[in-house]
Amino acid sequence: MLKNFYSEREPGFYECELCNEPITNPICPVCLSAEMDIWATNYPNIRKELVPRLKRHLKKFKQQTREAVQCIKCNEKRISMCPYCFIREILSELDEIKADKIIKKEFLQFFNYYTEPYVSQI
Repeated sequence: MLKNFYSEREPGFYECELCNEPITNPICPVCLSAEMDIWATNYPNIRKELVPRLKRHLKKFKQQTREAVQCIKCNEKRISMCPYCFIREILSELDEIKADKIIKKEFLQFFNYYTEPYVSQI
């Protein structure tokens, strides 16, 4: 019988609290938000609406975190969500503030998270 490698948790193995997939790219939401803030300087109107929403998300994530893994960028132990899920959250915020399709495509290119089926919707 083959051993199921995913049934046992190994030390240092963490799952995303939203999608339950392994966190393989441990960059925390704070670091990603800082990068998004820099990207949004190209779009002042979007930045004005997006930054407060990012702050609310960060506060919510901080309150809901059960276990956290260390960020490879800032070395803080505050990752409980994979970057993929965090980017999806931000994409939904961009939808809510009615950002243009071109801006959303640029966002996906900049953060290099081509998420299916979302890309086909843009």
